[in-house]
Amino acid sequence: MQWTKLSVITNDESQDAIVNILMDFGSLGVELNNEDKKVIVTSYFPKTFDIKNKISSIQSRVDNLKSFGLNPGQGKVFSENLNDDNWSKEWEKYYHSTRITKYLTISPLWEDYQKSFNQEMVIKLNPKKAFGTGVHPTTKLCMQAMEMYLREDQSVIDVGTGSGILSIVAKLLGANSVKACDYDDDAIDSAKVNIELNGYKDDIKVFKNSLLDDVNEKFDVILANMLPEAVLPLIPQAKNILNEQGIIIISGIIKEKLSLTNKTLENNGFKIDQIMTLDDWRGIIAHIKKDGE
Repeated sequence: MQWTKLSVITNDESQDAIVNILMDFGSLGVELNNEDKKVIVTSYFPKTFDIKNKISSIQSRVDNLKSFGLNPGQGKVFSENLNDDNWSKEWEKYYHSTRITKYLTISPLWEDYQKSFNQEMVIKLNPKKAFGTGVHPTTKLCMQAMEMYLREDQSVIDVGTGSGILSIVAKLLGANSVKACDYDDDAIDSAKVNIELNGYKDDIKVFKNSLLDDVNEKFDVILANMLPEAVLPLIPQAKNILNEQGIIIISGIIKEKLSLTNKTLENNGFKIDQIMTLDDWRGIIAHIKKDGE
C-alpha cells in the first residue's frame, strides 16, 4: 500500500496547535523532530485518504493561527509518498504503549501489552488504519476529565470525533449510549475502524454532522476536543441538548483563548466546574447553571 507523509515546519510555540489541526484532518498522533531551531510535525495517511487534496485547507488553518496570537514560524505544509514498509518502520520507531490516565492506556497492535493491574483499561489502535498514537495533550485532557466525571449508564455524544478514541473511552468507562459525529468523511472512516477494532461496532453510532446541527436528542455528556474556532459556536448549541444534570467536557483550548471560551460559556448559561492544564492547553468541565447558582 502507498502512504502519504505529511509534514509541517513550525516552531516550539505552535507545535501543539499544528498537531491539533492534523488531528482534525484524521490524524491520531504525530512524530515531532527538532532541527536547527525548527520543529517538523509529521503524520502519515494512506493514499486512499486523499490527504494531498486537503493540503491547501491545512495550510490555511496553519496560517490562521496568527489570529489566535500564535506565530507558526515558517508554517510550511508539504508531503511525500511512502510505501507500506517504510511507513511501518517510521511509526514503530517511536509508537509504544502509553499510560494516559490512572486507568487508561493506549497500545499499538504490534505490542503484546499486558495489564499492570486488573482495573486498567487498554485501547488498542492500529496506526496502519488509524493514523497515529492518540497521546496529544488535548486528548489526554479529555480522557482525564472523562475518568473523573463520566458515570456509568450515561448518554454521551462525541462532537468532532476524529479518531473516535473518546467515544471508545466513554464505552470503556461504562457509558450506556454513545454517539460520535464529524463533518469530515475521512474522520468518520477512521473512527469506524478504531471503534470496530475495540469491539464496539454495534455499540457506538457514528454519523456525519456539522457540530450539533439538527441534533435534537438529549445527552448527559457532550465531548468536544476542538480548537476554539469550532468550540465557540458549539457552546450555544450544547445548552439545548444537555440533560438537566448534564456536563460538557471541552478540550483543544489554547491558553490564550481560555478567557474568551470561559466568557462564552458563562454568557450561554453555563457554570464552570473545573479548568485543567497540560502544557499550553486547557480543558474545561461545565454544567448548565441552576437556579440560585
